[in-house]
Amino acid sequence: MKKIICAALAAVMLLLPLPALSSCGRQKYDLVLITDTGNVTDKGYNQSAWTAMTEFSIERDLDCRYFIPSGSDKDALLTQIRAAADDGAKVIVLPGSVFEVAANTAQREYPEVKFILIDGRPHPDDTTVDDVLSNTASLLYASEQAGFAAGYAAVKDGYKKLGFMGGIPDGDTRAYGCGFLQGVKYAADESGVNAEVTYICTGAADDRDKNKETAVSMYESGTDVIFVHGEPEGAVLEAAAEKRGLVICSDSDRRHVSSVVLTSAVKGVSASLKYVLRSIYDTKDFEYSFGGKITYFDAAHGGAGLSSFVINDSNGNAFDRFLKFTKEDYEELLTLLSQNEINVKRDITVYDPNGYATAEELVSGLSLDGVAVSVQLQK
Repeated sequence: MKKIICAALAAVMLLLPLPALSSCGRQKYDLVLITDTGNVTDKGYNQSAWTAMTEFSIERDLDCRYFIPSGSDKDALLTQIRAAADDGAKVIVLPGSVFEVAANTAQREYPEVKFILIDGRPHPDDTTVDDVLSNTASLLYASEQAGFAAGYAAVKDGYKKLGFMGGIPDGDTRAYGCGFLQGVKYAADESGVNAEVTYICTGAADDRDKNKETAVSMYESGTDVIFVHGEPEGAVLEAAAEKRGLVICSDSDRRHVSSVVLTSAVKGVSASLKYVLRSIYDTKDFEYSFGGKITYFDAAHGGAGLSSFVINDSNGNAFDRFLKFTKEDYEELLTLLSQNEINVKRDITVYDPNGYATAEELVSGLSLDGVAVSVQLQK
């Protein structure tokens, strides 16, 4: 019966306001997803988390629900979390860094509830210092391995002039960028070719026109593929469409957004979430394995790689936009990454206190001899 409720009530709940959900008396929800204000068909974190939760719940006859908060600010998110917890939620899943501050508060208010924060670190509102209590699991991802796979696949497909565009050079941006450069180097050495990469971090300002102008200039100068992470994504996609360039996106599969998306370097939200859910309901070692910890999920645990299937199309080929690189090639690479046959650096030491790396720091720190790296700064 619970599995029927899990599947059937999801659509109905979208139509109900928050008071109606909480006025029926205390429920006994096993699993609850609080979305980041999007729907569970967003083809992003919400959908990946919801897919994992529904599959897990059906297999174990659990009840699962999702709720969409009224806004993305801390108060709106916390209001929805409190409503779910007050109605009896045992496990609450929070997808994305937007929940970091709200999760930090909620884990204290509801010590009997287990919280799973996806791609985020709980911290107080006035600091970025990590604060993970024993009833909370913080899940992060080996973005450097996903970036490596992106760079490797691009060069193996025959592209030799590449670009990387990220926003703020924070830990995740640098991990993607460092991994991408290492993947380019590895594939270039294997194939006996010369490769060049233009590396750009645009900074905090989401200046769409400026970012698009930069991407257009890169394509006009001969860049084949730009790997983009964060704020510049929309601008890069527009530039690629105009200049017939290609884009590799990050975090979630973005194939559906545009035909210029060659592939996406993704974080394995579904796989990682199932690992944690099994620790709660099957092995019952959550407190030992994940509670109170920040856990990085890598390729060996389905946490990092390229898009390997087409969302909502079981017969789709996620590699059909490549000219040469195949699914079999990717699976061979994934095996090497999973078995640590290829060790990928996540970050390097840089002089700039804001995290902006120079070309010399990237080349020396990542052993990129033979790859021509140029850096443009847009602070």
